[in-house]
Amino acid sequence: MSDTSTIHVPLDAAVRKQLTVKAKQLGFDSAQAYLRVIIKAVVDGRRINLDLDDWGEPSAEAAARLNKWTTEAIIDSDAGKLPSFTDAKSMMEYLDREAH
Repeated sequence: MSDTSTIHVPLDAAVRKQLTVKAKQLGFDSAQAYLRVIIKAVVDGRRINLDLDDWGEPSAEAAARLNKWTTEAIIDSDAGKLPSFTDAKSMMEYLDREAH
C-alpha cells in the first residue's frame, strides 16, 4: 500500500466552487484531482500551464483535410462500414489487432 497523507486547505465556499468549475473545464473530475496534478508538477520541478492552447488554429490546408476526413467518417458510419463497440475491452482488442 502506498504511503499517502491528506492536506486540509480551508477555502471559501465560492472559491471552492470556482476551482471545481475550472477543474472540470480542464477535463478533471474534481478540484482534488486538479490540485494533485499541480502539486506533483511543483514537487517534480515541472512547469505546466493547463490553460495554454499550443495548437492554435489549423492552416486552411489542415482545416480542409480535417473536414474531408470528418465527411468521409460520417459517410462510412452511416453506411455501417465503421466498427462499433459496446465496451472498452472489445474496442481495445480491435485496436490491438489493427496495430499488428
